[in-house]
Amino acid sequence: MHHFKETIYMSPNSHPPIGKLVDVGSHQLHIYSTGEGSPSVIFESGGASWSLDWNLVQTEVAKFTSVSSYDRAGFGWSDSGPKPRTSEQIVTELHTLLTNAEIKKPYILVGASFGGHTARLFSKKFPDEVAGVILLDARHEAINSKMPPAWKKLETAGKGMYQVMLLASRLGALTLLGKLAGEKAAPSIVMKLPPEIRPMYLEVGFQPKYFQSNLDELAASGESDRQLSTTGSLGNIPLTVIRHGIPDLFASMPVEQAEQAETVWQELQKDLAKQSSNSQMLVAEKSGHGIQIDQPGLVVEAIRQMVETIRGVSTSK
Repeated sequence: MHHFKETIYMSPNSHPPIGKLVDVGSHQLHIYSTGEGSPSVIFESGGASWSLDWNLVQTEVAKFTSVSSYDRAGFGWSDSGPKPRTSEQIVTELHTLLTNAEIKKPYILVGASFGGHTARLFSKKFPDEVAGVILLDARHEAINSKMPPAWKKLETAGKGMYQVMLLASRLGALTLLGKLAGEKAAPSIVMKLPPEIRPMYLEVGFQPKYFQSNLDELAASGESDRQLSTTGSLGNIPLTVIRHGIPDLFASMPVEQAEQAETVWQELQKDLAKQSSNSQMLVAEKSGHGIQIDQPGLVVEAIRQMVETIRGVSTSK
């Protein structure tokens, strides 16, 4: 009978938040802070991504400065937030979160994929609070106008998948399936995480609100892109752009369009590097789109380098 236990529905409450819940007005957001020292590193996740995706990087960065990962509204341990879920809304909530959680300024904002929008918009709105920006294969606001037609299909397929998963998770079917299939059915990131946080990742990560929040962010993505297109450059804020070396994002596209998409993506990455007069570009040769999962060491080193530069500048003043 010992197998039976595993299929019982586990509520996310069986895994209390690893960080703390902080009131940001209409709802609470979860933030997990470790390490000490200045500047404070803040991780902003990509779409469909949350605090535990930063585990491999955060563990190392905490050894040399203070670092926080958090869950955007509707992800992980955070409550759902007011709609529409645009980058402007996300930036407002993040700023309130960092203020209310008393995270020391200045910040280095590390934005992955869609999280790059937050990092850049935050830096424009609160330039005095930002010491540096690191973009990991970040989304560019011109992406939809430049990409081949198969890109749109990819996004539509994503929406369809989240709708199906939302229904399945509301019915509890997903939890049951997850328990039966175990970690084999899990995203590849799960197997790279320390074993003790894998069950937490699967149970807290894939609640109904997660799929709904993905749909809400996707629904607002056109508006988020528009908000970024009017933002302008970052001036001379230190900026490191890290782009993927393995084009896994486009693997499901027809070959010709996949090659075209990869060319467009890399050109847009170069454009992102031009957003500051004080920037550098790195290539994560062994990484697909999830650079913080595929090459956490590279991300840690880029952060370390920026932290040391900023500290050097502040001590020589």
